[in-house]
Amino acid sequence: MRSIVQASAAFELSADIAPTPYGHHLRIISRIPTARRPQDQVQFQGLFSRQDLLALRDCIEGALGSHKTQ
Repeated sequence: MRSIVQASAAFELSADIAPTPYGHHLRIISRIPTARRPQDQVQFQGLFSRQDLLALRDCIEGALGSHKTQ
């Protein structure tokens, strides 16, 4: 499952999570669509358990919940 996290005319940042027999493969990918030859560039990748990903989700939700929206 790949989702664009942030995008502008000059830059895209996406996350891709795919299940494997050993856990979930998470990749953070950047792309410059205006480049002569646009290519995905993996900035970070790792193999995570379900519990690892749930902990990451809880961390993100905690950070978003601690900021007041205007």
